[in-house]
Parts: sequence; structure tokens; C-alpha cells
Amino acid sequence: MKKLIVLATLAALPAVAMADVTISGNLAVGIVNTKDSAKGSLTTEDRTSGEIKFAGSDDLGNGLKAIWQIASKINLADTADGNTWAGRDSYVGLEGGFGRLTMGNIYIMPTSGAMSIFENNSAGWKSAIYDQGTRYNNTVSYKTPSFAGFTATVQHSFGKNSTAESDKLSTQAVSLAYEGDGFSVSYDGERTKQDQNNQSSLHELNASVSLADLTLQAGYAHGKDEAADSKRSGWGLAASYALGNLTPKLGYWHEGQAKTAGVNKGDSSNSYAAGVEYALSKRTRAGVEYVRTNYKDSSKVDAHATTVYLGTKF
Repeated sequence: MKKLIVLATLAALPAVAMADVTISGNLAVGIVNTKDSAKGSLTTEDRTSGEIKFAGSDDLGNGLKAIWQIASKINLADTADGNTWAGRDSYVGLEGGFGRLTMGNIYIMPTSGAMSIFENNSAGWKSAIYDQGTRYNNTVSYKTPSFAGFTATVQHSFGKNSTAESDKLSTQAVSLAYEGDGFSVSYDGERTKQDQNNQSSLHELNASVSLADLTLQAGYAHGKDEAADSKRSGWGLAASYALGNLTPKLGYWHEGQAKTAGVNKGDSSNSYAAGVEYALSKRTRAGVEYVRTNYKDSSKVDAHATTVYLGTKF
């Protein structure tokens, strides 16, 4: 991150206001080859991760300050693919001794997705339930101050500004987290109203441990869909080890079979991921990743993806 002093308007204009604005970003492009057992391979340039953030604060006195952030997705491989201004975590709020209150387009279940160590994580985990961070607009979020390493977050989304019945969805979430010296654990729970009679829910547990250059991660998820009368669970492990500038990565995710109306669907799957990243500098990295997903359900085809990427942060 680099702190810049940004003029609010041209210096020639009268009554120029000045504000401290933090600008940060993460830009990366990958060449991705995908293939499944029923089709040939497809090679394309794709975004692996990309984002630009503008954030700032205004001291209101007595330990209270106004805060804001505008984050936008950056897809350098396809500029037409969802590069929406403020399309990522964007909000205004207040922060002080009471905690942090924000309103806007905000991640629900903010501590979820702890196993996101792979650059092209969208290809890494073929999961119907594991949530690596979902944003909902019209969201109010409150996070408590840290008490001996413990924090709690409560969130509510009012749904989209639309008269369409399908948009009248509301979501509530609660997150409990503990962060110690070299390790963290968290619980995230989410409930979304689907219609007048049904709702879906998701529960996640995540843990991470850092032992010098070794990082170990574990995750568990359980989802329920009342409309489909379906339940599903999954769990996974991931590890990375820094060898100087080189960091090998391994991951595994098991998606359990869905149980619909009390009957097992026999559609479990296993995802295996491996990669290696090389730090060209403190901010720039290059790497390669491979993931394979095997499905027990004969109606689904096994698939794999290989990603070669280059990225930088600022």
C-alpha cells in the first residue's frame, strides 16, 4: 500500500479540500487451460485475481471517525467481464471505541474462505457450498472491537432495490473469530430468505496455523436448501511452504453427496490442487497451478485446469 495525498479538485479552484486517500490494488492475468473427460481442452487468457481500492477516513473527534472504501474488480484479460465501479466491497461507515459500523455493498460472512491460498481459486475448489466471500448490496454490517483476540460481526442485507419477487431476498449473517499468535479460527453462519416459505442456510468453520514458513489451513461447510429439501457438507485441507522466494502449495477439498428428501444423491466429488509460486519481488509474483476434480456422479464429467499467471500488488 502506498499513501498518497490526493487533491479533492484542481488546485486552481477556490476552497480546495485535501483528504488522505489510500490506494491499493492487486492485478494478475493467467493463461488457463481447462479440460474435462468428455471434451477437448480449451486455452484462454483469464483473470486470476484483480482489484483496485480507494479508502479513506475523516477524524470526527472524541475517538470517532468516518470511514469509506470503494473497491472495483479489475479483469485485465476481459475488460467487459464485470469491471463494475464499486462492484466489490464498497461502503461508508463509522468507527470508534464501540466498534465498526458500515453500510453498502459488503461481503457477507467476512471470515469465510480461509482456504483461499491459490491464485486461481475459482478453478481450485469445485464446491456447491464453500463460500469464499459473497457480496450483497443494501447491507448493514457491525463488527465489535477485539476483546482478547475475539471479534464478532453481525450483518443484514435488505436485498436488491427491485419490485421483482425474485429480488426480495434478505440475508442475515453472524461471524465469530479468534486471532492469536500465528493462528486463527472462525465460525460463519448465514441464512437467506428464498421466498415466503423457504430459506437456505450455510455454516462454515475455518482455521489457519502459521509455523515459521509453513502455513496449514482447514475448512468445513454445511449447507441446507429448504426449497429443494437438500443438505450437503464438505471439508478440506491446504498447505503452503515458503522456500526462499519459492512457495509450493497443496490443497484438497471433499464435497459430500447431497441428501435430498432423506435420500443420498451419490454425487460427491474430490478436488486436488497443487501449485508453485515464485516471488519476483515483494509485490510481484509468478506461478503455475493445477487442479483436478473427480465426480462420483456418472452424469458429471471429471475436469482439470492448469493456470500460469503473473501478478503484482500495490
